[in-house]
Amino acid sequence: LQVVRGEELSLVAERRTVLTAPVIAPRGQILDRQGRLLAGAKPTLVVMVRPVDLKDKDEAIQRLANIIQIDTEDIKTAVANNRYRGSLPFVIKSDVTPSEAIAIEEQKAFLPGVSVRQTTVRYYPFKEAGAHAVGYVGGLDEADQKRLKEAEIEDLPNFIGKGGIERSFDIELIGTAGTVKVQVDRRGRQLSEVETAPPIPGDKLVLGLDLDLQVAARSALGGRRGSVVAIDPSTGQILCMVSSPDYDPNLFAGRITSAQMNSLLNNPAKPFLNRAVAAAYAPGSTFKIAVLIAAVRAGIVSPGTTHVCEGSARIFDRTFRCLGTHGRINYETAMEKSCNVFFAEVAKRLTYQQIAEVAMEFGLGKRTGIDLVSERRGLVPTEQYLKDRNIRWYLGDTVNLGIGQGYLEATPLQMANFAAIIANRGYSFKPHIVQNFSKFGENEKPKYVKPEMQYTVQVDPLWWDRIVGSMQRVVATGTGASARIEGISFAGKTGSADTRQTQRAHAWFIGFAPVEKPRIAIAVVLEAAGRGGEEAAPVARSVVSRYLKSAQ
Repeated sequence: LQVVRGEELSLVAERRTVLTAPVIAPRGQILDRQGRLLAGAKPTLVVMVRPVDLKDKDEAIQRLANIIQIDTEDIKTAVANNRYRGSLPFVIKSDVTPSEAIAIEEQKAFLPGVSVRQTTVRYYPFKEAGAHAVGYVGGLDEADQKRLKEAEIEDLPNFIGKGGIERSFDIELIGTAGTVKVQVDRRGRQLSEVETAPPIPGDKLVLGLDLDLQVAARSALGGRRGSVVAIDPSTGQILCMVSSPDYDPNLFAGRITSAQMNSLLNNPAKPFLNRAVAAAYAPGSTFKIAVLIAAVRAGIVSPGTTHVCEGSARIFDRTFRCLGTHGRINYETAMEKSCNVFFAEVAKRLTYQQIAEVAMEFGLGKRTGIDLVSERRGLVPTEQYLKDRNIRWYLGDTVNLGIGQGYLEATPLQMANFAAIIANRGYSFKPHIVQNFSKFGENEKPKYVKPEMQYTVQVDPLWWDRIVGSMQRVVATGTGASARIEGISFAGKTGSADTRQTQRAHAWFIGFAPVEKPRIAIAVVLEAAGRGGEEAAPVARSVVSRYLKSAQ
């Protein structure tokens, strides 16, 4: 054959090339606790580009841009960002219309390395409702490539987890790529295709999140800057995690444009920021519970201890104002009315170390270890912290700490866990979002995430009853009355934390219900919104009511 038909066969060999390409697996499904789809993979037509073929082909790029209605600079940037893929194609546009697909096929000779394929892309049916907790997918960067290489994933996916659970469980969700052999001519036109190994979809994850709570919390926040976190105290499962403002994760599954990306990145409201875990605020009066426990341990407060509130307390040259003039009150009324004077007097008799010790037992100042990236540790002013920064501490600072202000900072997740510890009368489980996971096609039962004991706070059991009783009064007749739910025993605490950035305080509410057998613990914060009882408590009521009444 080489002698007789050598010239003919060499021309055929020149004109035909067989490429072995990976078939990217569909990402695993992410479901809520009721089995409702939060993130799935849908079949769609996509335009794919081989970077090695389209690099520096300005005329071809312009032609492609005209067809798929994407700016030429966006295409050039995408090709440059994916140059590491060489001859392996990447998705330049998803949800391609039939007319776009036909135009590309008709002009294939002028579009080197460009093809239309049917594949699966990520989609989020409930859009913003789970944005920060579930996360989103996006194109690969250098750090992603390194991470996948370390995980021994050779066939790089088109998209990768960039936030939330999508990022934390990225490797499990990616699945295993299949392979296909494609025969093309010298112009890149496909002649034939044979699939040699089918792809295996990624793991299915079931979250503790309740979609109804996600929707209820988002609606209650109404676009205001803030966050809602709810926990099942008996397991540590996250029932609800909402950060506002938010974004539609579907934007990224179809390759977001530069204009859209810049709009999100330059938004002063920071829609990308997951305020639930990555923003920390002074907790204000919600922290008074920890101060009371420190005082009880130190023997400074007993059930009969009283102080007189005349509307403010003067500590040297600083004035600490109260919400009202309460007269002579004990701890119970001080909690109900959120009396700053009572707790200022208590804090004067404590050291900041005594208060900081209890704060850290509640998990403040350290990460919870939740199954999400970018968790912030918050801040508790310990001796070491002050020493490292050469900060001088005064009595006024201790009083400020006693009402949840000053150097103290906590995330909404930490404060929801704070409430869960009180609900359990002194202990909590490590917060986690994933409830269970299973491999594709396996008949085995799902593997559940086991509750893991985390924090314990020691105080006489009688005092737990007293603290919970005083928190019930907060909701029944005190500053948190707007959280009251008919027929449900609800214990809570409001807070209003001053901020240097604005004249209005951050509004807080923490609580749990039902008191007899707590099923939900919650923390709500609204940035620069005013008083917690007026702004945050109604949000908590909406979420807790939705959860408990839907199960009745």
